Amino acid sequence: MPADRLDVVVASRTLVPASHPPPGFPAVLQVSNLDLIFGSFHVYFIAVYPAPTTGFPAVAAAVRAALPAFLSTFFPFAGRVVTDASTGVPEIACTNAGAELVLADAFAAALAELPFADAARSLGAIPVPFAHDLALSLQLVRFACGGFALSWGCNHLLVDGHGATAMCNAWAELLRTGGISWEPHHERASLFRPRSPPRFDALLLDAEFTRYEPGELPNALLTATLVRRNYVVSAADVARLRAAASTPTRRATRIEALDTLSRYLGNVVTYASREAEVEAVSSATLAEVAAMAGAAIAEVFRSERFEDWMEARKGVFREEGGGKWTETVGTGTGSPALLLSAFVSFRVEGDFGFGRPRLMVPWLRPGRNGSAAMVVTRSPGEDGAWVVTARLWPRLADAVEADPEAVLKPATAARLGFGARVLPGSVVQQQDTSPTPA
Repeated sequence: MPADRLDVVVASRTLVPASHPPPGFPAVLQVSNLDLIFGSFHVYFIAVYPAPTTGFPAVAAAVRAALPAFLSTFFPFAGRVVTDASTGVPEIACTNAGAELVLADAFAAALAELPFADAARSLGAIPVPFAHDLALSLQLVRFACGGFALSWGCNHLLVDGHGATAMCNAWAELLRTGGISWEPHHERASLFRPRSPPRFDALLLDAEFTRYEPGELPNALLTATLVRRNYVVSAADVARLRAAASTPTRRATRIEALDTLSRYLGNVVTYASREAEVEAVSSATLAEVAAMAGAAIAEVFRSERFEDWMEARKGVFREEGGGKWTETVGTGTGSPALLLSAFVSFRVEGDFGFGRPRLMVPWLRPGRNGSAAMVVTRSPGEDGAWVVTARLWPRLADAVEADPEAVLKPATAARLGFGARVLPGSVVQQQDTSPTPA
């Protein structure tokens, strides 16, 4: 019987500092212009695990023990997001005030009973809100079956999908081997310097991004009608799509990727959009649509245009409300748009000593953006399948789910591989003793 609702009760919140702060680390870390485009807001990377044979207490103990050493390597995540008093630009105060460790329980729900296909009623209830200035909130949620979720709650100012997956991989390596074999590159402002003088197409970029302000966004009742869904695309369907999108002269890739520093954690992702007539898309072959998307990406496949544009717009941070932008197509005020974020080029090692997760996906709360969106990630089983987390207009969701030949299959608990095994004594009733986060 599917669970009617998922209630997560916080048992404790603890601030954990780095055990060995790196000597000479700057007290304040300046962010790059790429970090500033979308600014400061919370994002989560959620991994959901079946019940480990060791039981949940062993998981919690391992996480507590490893976090101080992890923060010694990823030191900015023990700091705070603050604002420069003179410019209004956000920055990272590396004070070692501590990352937050949250322990919570979902007493009434077993993973086999969760309606994972309905993302809002399953994944959406797992992340625990945290204080805005925290750089990292690491959250463990235990379920009635003994399974658990580990959520990385980060501030987007510090990290995007590339960096978040790199952190997860480092975490798994630390807990399984006792060390991290690479050093993350934290300094960011000098790596992505704007050109002097800045050079960009003001007309084009001013139209591509809009200030995230109430007057520029759909009303909250309209955006609340969007539904959240999780889908699975089988490895066979991925291969079939790739073959259909290829031509004799162009083999379709899963994702177009920038040649970025592999150890860099800040924002590095570039964005592209293209508007097309419905008939032009519906009458085209999949290979032709793929070529249209590839052409749009090729036109903007340079980070410099964003760095230069932001340099010329920094004055808005002094204004009331600060500088926060979003993609204009994502607001939902113009032509219907579906935003696609692809994580399939990022391999994530989710096993930190307690088995592989069955689900690993990013999660964010979109506020008042009215566009549809899909985030595509690799199956944690590395079997070639994809998991798609979507925000859709109800009519689009109905159309997808009514198509018997659709490659997007509802991500039910059974399809994700969650069984009904319950570990004896795995749930201990606790009271919520959580303090208000600092």
